[in-house]
Amino acid sequence: MGLIDGTPKGAPRSLVLAAFTLICFALPFFLAPPNGALAQTPEPAVKTIDAAGYAPFSGGNAAIVRDAAIEDALRKAVEQAVGTLVSAETMVENFQVLNDNVYTKTQGYIKGYSVLNENQSQGLYQVTVRATVAIGGLKNDLDALGVLYARAEKPKVLFLIAEQNIGHRHYVFWWWGRSEYMGETVDMSAAETALKESFLGRGFNVVEGAGRLDGIEISNAYRVADLTNDGARQIARKFNAEIVVKGKALAKEGPRTPGSQVGSYIADITVEAIKVDNGAVLASARGHGTSRHVSDVTGGVEAISRASNEAADRLVEQIAAKWQSGNMVTLRLGGIKDFKKIADFKNALKTRVKGVKAVYQRGFEGDQAVFELDTRASTQNIADDLSRLSSFPLKITNMTQSTIDAVMEER
Repeated sequence: MGLIDGTPKGAPRSLVLAAFTLICFALPFFLAPPNGALAQTPEPAVKTIDAAGYAPFSGGNAAIVRDAAIEDALRKAVEQAVGTLVSAETMVENFQVLNDNVYTKTQGYIKGYSVLNENQSQGLYQVTVRATVAIGGLKNDLDALGVLYARAEKPKVLFLIAEQNIGHRHYVFWWWGRSEYMGETVDMSAAETALKESFLGRGFNVVEGAGRLDGIEISNAYRVADLTNDGARQIARKFNAEIVVKGKALAKEGPRTPGSQVGSYIADITVEAIKVDNGAVLASARGHGTSRHVSDVTGGVEAISRASNEAADRLVEQIAAKWQSGNMVTLRLGGIKDFKKIADFKNALKTRVKGVKAVYQRGFEGDQAVFELDTRASTQNIADDLSRLSSFPLKITNMTQSTIDAVMEER
């Protein structure tokens, strides 16, 4: 035998070495999974939570009682996970919804668990578990139930979507204010309809714009398809909306099989969600959709609707992430007679106003200071607590979804 078991006698040593080297080098490639198989789908976000569960023990089957205590502990772990996503007030207000749609599906959110300790005491079997909870899946279900948006007090949303479907030469849009635009009929767009349905299904409060222009004057500068952020905000204010979603949707014909009556259609949409009061961009997204149909118009509508549904999912995901992480409230405080009071006031904001995580002073001019509050509380709750600061008597003069104007009064 040669260097490798089974090598015929007399084989040149250099050839054997070359063959052995080639096999060792190539073997990992032959054993590797097919191209792309190594890329694992990322696991949803998870959180490790310790929770205790209890079950009454009256001399029955110990295994059944133990299982009941573990089930109770896992349910409480899921409840704690929900508490990291929504406020306590929201949990109380939506208890029945959460109980029927989330807590009854505990096993679906538990990725794994271990029992840390267990004991029997005073007729109770107690178990403490360390559970891994799928926050990603839990958040998606809360999202679908509209629970996450209760913390933001369900702001009113207006949609401003210009659309060019198959057969249109121009983008058409309802805020033009007339039934025709450059000879083409203006109607509610397929994109806007799909976006509204998606947002309504997630608990948003949608404002109807199209068909409500009687008595509302839109400036000629804003009667265009390519709205600026400021233009969209100006229109949204007239409808008392707090969030405006603006964008454009375009459908066009795709490749057609020769001799076939069925055509293919492609649509793309770009959208942006903006806070009306301060102009902050909450989210931006693109969507792409395709369809096949014998009708050009219907095929375009279906493609636009699919593109819009894709964009809506991405918008809602980004908005939910913003609200989940907290809220930035701008406080403009006037009537400050002594600059030295600002430090004490900032400390009071952090220690006596519930939900305030951080305070950033953005400016001071004349007798007015501007603060930004990083908080998980609503603007209304912040304003309520500010009005109760006995050491700093304040008068709230104006409030929007993310701004508060106040004046420090003399004692």
